[in-house]
Parts: sequence; C-alpha cells; structure tokens
Amino acid sequence: MPTEHDVVALTVDRPAEDLRAGDVGAIVHCYADGATFEVEFIDEHGRTKRIATVPVTQIMRLNLLSLAG
Repeated sequence: MPTEHDVVALTVDRPAEDLRAGDVGAIVHCYADGATFEVEFIDEHGRTKRIATVPVTQIMRLNLLSLAG
C-alpha cells in the first residue's frame, strides 16, 4: 500500500489533466479510504506539473535505490 511521500508512476493516461502513463510524482496526501491519493506530478525539470487526485489502481510505487553509496 502506498504511503505519503512515496514516489509513484502513473499507469494510465489522464488526458483531461495533461498526464500520461509513466509520469512520475510523489504522494502528498493519503485519503482515509486508503484507496485515493493526492499526487504531485513533476516535469522533466523537477517542477510541479500538476497535483491530481488519483486512485490506487492508477499508480505504482517506484523503488528508488540510493546512489550515494
């Protein structure tokens, strides 16, 4: 189950919000139902592209490895 601050990728296109499958963002809020999240999506420059309410069925959590050593 995703939690706040997890990095996620969108798994479907959401053209009405200018979001595409593969867009990456961070969960900034978890709703009490446990199935809906506010996700801040970023562009290729690290700037906020959009904040969207997304169901868990449309995101996947990314496992990021530290490259710091």
